[in-house]
Amino acid sequence: MGGDAAHLANDPRVAGRLSRPWLDTLRGSFSSYPRARSSTSWNSVTTLDSAGVDLLAGTDASVPVPSHGGVAHGASVHDELALLVRAGLSPQAALAAATSVPARRFGLGDRGRIAPGLRADLLLVDGDPLDAISHTLDIRAIWRRGVRQS
Repeated sequence: MGGDAAHLANDPRVAGRLSRPWLDTLRGSFSSYPRARSSTSWNSVTTLDSAGVDLLAGTDASVPVPSHGGVAHGASVHDELALLVRAGLSPQAALAAATSVPARRFGLGDRGRIAPGLRADLLLVDGDPLDAISHTLDIRAIWRRGVRQS
């Protein structure tokens, strides 16, 4: 909505994982929609969800330039999940919008679910994101293609 994501850049769960240029980008803003009303976006999400439209999470991030601001690869999806919940989706539906739904819609049968033989891109968090979606930022470990990254 033309705002920044300084709250995300200032969150210690994020700040230690991103470079200074990406943190500055989160603090920047496109300001493309300075007169937009967030209630319009919330209502659109609720209406689309009620109509059975698949909602997909996935923020656009280009290069770390503050004038392209408000989003950073990976980190911004956590903010997007929180916005989807704020708009009225359940935490479970928001998580599906970032995992199983895009995998199904893009025909990526090897991901989006936890099952034997699948790609095994996993994020282990402290806490239950179904209780509070912000727990997705409480990252304990990451696996990419079955290999632990952290």
